[in-house]
Amino acid sequence: MAEHKISANDIVLFIKRTQEVTYNTLVCLTGFTVDRNTNEIDAKSFCGPDKLPGAKENGVTFEGQVLEDPDSGKISTDELIDLWTNDDTIDWKIGKLVPVEGDETDSGTGFISKLTKTGSVDSIVTFSGAIGVYGLITHTTATS
Repeated sequence: MAEHKISANDIVLFIKRTQEVTYNTLVCLTGFTVDRNTNEIDAKSFCGPDKLPGAKENGVTFEGQVLEDPDSGKISTDELIDLWTNDDTIDWKIGKLVPVEGDETDSGTGFISKLTKTGSVDSIVTFSGAIGVYGLITHTTATS
C-alpha cells in the first residue's frame, strides 16, 4: 500500500471489511473523537444509590484529508462510500502509521454511519464521518 502525504507522526484511521486480512483504506486524520459513554439507570430505593451504571455506548467521529483507494492507490472516497452504501461491518483502528513504544491505539468493530465530503475550489477536500461501534472500544499501548 502506498501512502500519500503521510508521515510517521500522523494519526490515521485504518479501515478494513471484517472478513479481509489487511487494513486497505486509511484516512489521514485532522481530527477525531472516540466517545465512551455509560448510561445511567434510575435505581431509587430506600436503601441504595439513586443511580447505577447501565449500558455502555461507544462512537467514533473523524475528519481527514487523505483517503487511499486500495485498488488504484489513488486518493478517493469510493471505498468509504461503498462501505456506507453496503452497510458493511468493518474493523477500524486509530493510531500512528508506525507506532513506537508508548503510542496508544483505539480499535473496534462497527459500521460507517455518516460520511460527508467538504471542499471548495481553493481548498483541500476534507472528509468527515462517524462509525457506529459494536461492543466496546479496545484501547492498547504499544510496547517494544
